[in-house]
Amino acid sequence: MKRPTLKEVAQLAGVSTATVSNAINDKKYVRSEVKEQVYSAMQALNYQPNTIAKSLRKQESRIVGLLISDVANPFFASVARGIEMELAANDYNVLLCNTDSSVEKEREYLEGLIGKRIDGLIVSSAGNTGDYFRSMEETGVPIVFLNRCPQFMNCDVILTNNTRGAYDATEHLIRHGYNRIAIITGPTSLSTGKDRLTGYRRALEDYGISEQDALVKEGRFDIESGYEKMKELLEQEYKPDAVFVSNNSMTLGGYKYLKEKEISIPDQLAVIVFDDPDWAELVDPPVTSVRQPTYELGVQAAKLMMASIKDRKTKHDIMYMDPALIVRQSCGCPADH
Repeated sequence: MKRPTLKEVAQLAGVSTATVSNAINDKKYVRSEVKEQVYSAMQALNYQPNTIAKSLRKQESRIVGLLISDVANPFFASVARGIEMELAANDYNVLLCNTDSSVEKEREYLEGLIGKRIDGLIVSSAGNTGDYFRSMEETGVPIVFLNRCPQFMNCDVILTNNTRGAYDATEHLIRHGYNRIAIITGPTSLSTGKDRLTGYRRALEDYGISEQDALVKEGRFDIESGYEKMKELLEQEYKPDAVFVSNNSMTLGGYKYLKEKEISIPDQLAVIVFDDPDWAELVDPPVTSVRQPTYELGVQAAKLMMASIKDRKTKHDIMYMDPALIVRQSCGCPADH
């Protein structure tokens, strides 16, 4: 079927082709009633502007690269959705790359994205130095770091206040009377792992509880390490009476171990987790969790990106978004809390 043309839209709307172009691209002022005529004609003819040709003329791809570590993780899935919706509202597309938390894979994707002439990059980094992002920075392509921020990068950053969330979770357990509180943290080479461990430590210090090395286990933010570290905690001589698991993937692994050993929650072990997966309120008992504003993180990351693309700003922002403690029964709170 032959594609409708700009000229046909203009004829149906009763205006010039220049007016149609101005209405579509917001180049010049067009009265609202005339715009309505143009849009109605476009809809009637099923006319789609040739955004690819327009992008080539402007030397734009209208594509933003998105590097994340695990698309299967509900956290990243929700963040990606927020990014996609906000960019789509600005006529931009997302090119998603899943790095599996591999620095080498991240580097390879980055080289490929540079070759595709993307207009911007949003990234939750697999590493913490970010040296190989400098090649992107030197091209002038704007970068927004999300959730994990490499050191020494002059870019926009949007983060959950991980330290605050971990502090609130640990404090909640302390106020329940637990004093052998363990943490299964993520890699401390990543800002998320480091900041959540910092929040845990600050809460213990503020309440006069000595940190015990045996109760700090460093995982990899994946299911397998959650299982391994929960096993280590509960099969060692010095056992915890409560545990804070610092992401949803490790929580799945930890819960698998607890189920296998038929350990009762919270009677034998109280549990609080970082992230609030959909299943958290479906298990018995429902899981107390630190909920991140995942979708809004994605939206705000995309807004920072659009500001950088449109304004070519040189001043960069660091934005923190507060998580919320969602109290359920895995910590020992009653159902009507």
